[in-house]
Amino acid sequence: MRGKDAHAHIGKEMEELCFIIRNTGKREQDGQVRITFKKLFDRYVTISNKLVGVLLRARKYGLVDFEGEMLWQGKDDSVVITLFEDKDPGIS
Repeated sequence: MRGKDAHAHIGKEMEELCFIIRNTGKREQDGQVRITFKKLFDRYVTISNKLVGVLLRARKYGLVDFEGEMLWQGKDDSVVITLFEDKDPGIS
């Protein structure tokens, strides 16, 4: 039961992440919404201490993409994160 609850919790965190990217990022000519890591980090106030973990999980589910294996505040501020809005990973 705890595993199921944890899965639902991380699913909600990924949904919140996508919502923030969608509403804070910029829609490009190709239709994708993109945001830099710095802008996302600055905006992601409520759970910023977990942002990288949620980003990694969201990438695993095909919701977002970015270059590199890990993102570090300061060093990777200009890394662009792309939101794939047409993806349905079945995370609920």
